[in-house]
Amino acid sequence: MSAEDSGDGSSLTAGFWQAARERTLVRPVCSACGTSFFSPQIACPRCLSQEWAYERSSGRGTIYSATVVHRAPYPGVTAPYQLAIIDLEEGWSMLATVDGDPSRPPAIGTPVRVGWRRGPDDRVVPVFTAVRNGPDQDVT
Repeated sequence: MSAEDSGDGSSLTAGFWQAARERTLVRPVCSACGTSFFSPQIACPRCLSQEWAYERSSGRGTIYSATVVHRAPYPGVTAPYQLAIIDLEEGWSMLATVDGDPSRPPAIGTPVRVGWRRGPDDRVVPVFTAVRNGPDQDVT
């Protein structure tokens, strides 16, 4: 992607939302230095190159930081809910909802994997779930 492609900014995220509709997690990867980053930006935050492309992520990571949100940010969102910064295994991070007990935040260092949910605006959004022993075993 180059800066000329960004227009009003919506094309920066179009590839992410298209992949989400297909239930695939992607992240921008710089063509010049190989840095994975999120959120999508005009230029790579490491080398400032404007050339990058979306690449598939495994969707596996760990919780870096977490909280419980007690006030919904807008109508249609049910609070309380868990929110965390997820460190993905390819070396990038994203802020996302975590499925779990909304009375307490998830533990830092918890392994998680991505799942998908339809949001109140009808977009398919990533939601992470804790895993035990491996990426295909949910914590019960």
